[in-house]
Amino acid sequence: MTRSAGHQWEREDGRTPREGGTLTMVGAGDVDYLDPALAYHTVTRGIVRAYTRQLVGYVASRDRAEAGRIVADMATEVPTTDNGRIADGGTRYRFTIKDGVMWNAPSGIRPVTAHDVVRGVKRLAHPLASSPGLAYYLSSIDGMAEFRDALAAEREPAAIAHGMEHTELRGARAVSDVDVVFVTRHPMPDFLNMLALPFVTPAPEEYLDFVPGSEELQQALISNGPYEVTRYVPGEKIVLARNPAWRSATDDLRAAYLDGIEVREGVPETEAHEAVAAGDADMLWDIQPLTERLPALLEAKDERLEVYPAGLFSPYIVVNFASRNEAVSRLRVRQALQYAVDKVAVSHVWGGPELNDIADQILPPLCTSHRLKRPYGTEGGRGDPERARRLLAEAGYQDGVTLKLVYRNRDIHPETAVAVQRAMARAGITLELVGVSINELFTDYFSSAAPRHEKEWDLALTGWEPDWYGNNARTYLQPLFDSRAVAENGDWGSNFGRYHSERVNQLLAQALTSADEAHAGELFRQVEETVLADAAIVPILFAHQYWFHSTRVRNWLPYPVLNGDLTNLWLHPL
Repeated sequence: MTRSAGHQWEREDGRTPREGGTLTMVGAGDVDYLDPALAYHTVTRGIVRAYTRQLVGYVASRDRAEAGRIVADMATEVPTTDNGRIADGGTRYRFTIKDGVMWNAPSGIRPVTAHDVVRGVKRLAHPLASSPGLAYYLSSIDGMAEFRDALAAEREPAAIAHGMEHTELRGARAVSDVDVVFVTRHPMPDFLNMLALPFVTPAPEEYLDFVPGSEELQQALISNGPYEVTRYVPGEKIVLARNPAWRSATDDLRAAYLDGIEVREGVPETEAHEAVAAGDADMLWDIQPLTERLPALLEAKDERLEVYPAGLFSPYIVVNFASRNEAVSRLRVRQALQYAVDKVAVSHVWGGPELNDIADQILPPLCTSHRLKRPYGTEGGRGDPERARRLLAEAGYQDGVTLKLVYRNRDIHPETAVAVQRAMARAGITLELVGVSINELFTDYFSSAAPRHEKEWDLALTGWEPDWYGNNARTYLQPLFDSRAVAENGDWGSNFGRYHSERVNQLLAQALTSADEAHAGELFRQVEETVLADAAIVPILFAHQYWFHSTRVRNWLPYPVLNGDLTNLWLHPL
């Protein structure tokens, strides 16, 4: 691979980068979707980062300020008021696509156009498979809600494809083949952060033939990044190879040292850990290092274990307000849950205090809107089972209550569920544990408007990662608790518990339309306070990101919304 003269890549570990080799990752599960319009899981986004590009993005870096800075990706420059690309009081953004940004399409290599950018935004509102990130763009892009509603009733693929191409979206327009204009509903200090998300990946015209996230599409992905998906066998393997259409001179974010990336799926946790420890594989993928091995790795300051605080709200318990179990509809029961959990026991499962902090609220210290709140705080985070019992009695459950808890059946999640179950039992709360795959959790339990009887649930263990750093209160509160744009029996997106509060909706509407960051921060804190008062979730931990890799992996850099950056590491021969 050749590089343009003067093109310098970051060398944050002080060693000379090496090109070539195939990175081998091992994991237990699978992606949620490879389609960037729907992909939301942390490990999935590492793959998406490798084969897609957006108008703007982030540098991978250990410097949090640098990693959180918006920089140009496909665009020639980042819009600002000074360069004239932000206008009309901060509501109009104009981008120009760099010359040489290409698709490797079945018909041949061709340029990525402004029309592809607009099509990518429109796909987020596809009536048969809307994006989990749609709420961001409904509340920001002018006319996005009207566009969604215009196509909502369509079910025939041909009619949907025609509508996608010919229905106007006022707030996203191609004004030439290389120039695209976005118009927001109001001034927004974080709109560029939204455009840096993988959701807003351009879509080639070939994607019109497919439902987003469908099996057919995921076997026909088209790349504009340095790698392309050459093979995907669900549950078994993902293979990426160099994309011949990618030109390094156009990409300041991805060095692409590797020749390829291979993900081996379906590998048991212990086997995966041992493979990496022995150097037979390069990195764990969707699982974390074995809990029992962490103390030794931490004590030895083993360079194979990378730790990075990232504001992960994980794990937490979400309450299902659509449950037919009357108990969860009672505030006193939900408050009892807050005091029943032993957060220290969960912290131990998640590696201990060096790898996580006790959470008694939603917004972590790394969020600029954070202010310390502990409405249900207990001594040392151990819980207060006697107080939980009193609350249950006040709710009419003197003899306790039985609830169904669903959780991921891989990695440290089963052990986490058992720790929660034991703690709840101290307070007279019996948990029936239901372990499922990550795909089943999100598809059958969280996304289903009317789950079958066997898919019903009361509580769920899950986690949340911010979509960007710094001024990011929106990324926790809007996806998880906004109910303004959903129907009762429709898709609630990432509001997994179908939580509805008029006060929260009103506060979010004010916060999301405020150009004053300090005022928006105060409104976001009121949202957090209201959600906690309703006991809609049970905060447990703010987890750090940590990864385990072999000694030949170099330059593994944290990256916002990802599990680290695959496109800037290299392999050192041993």
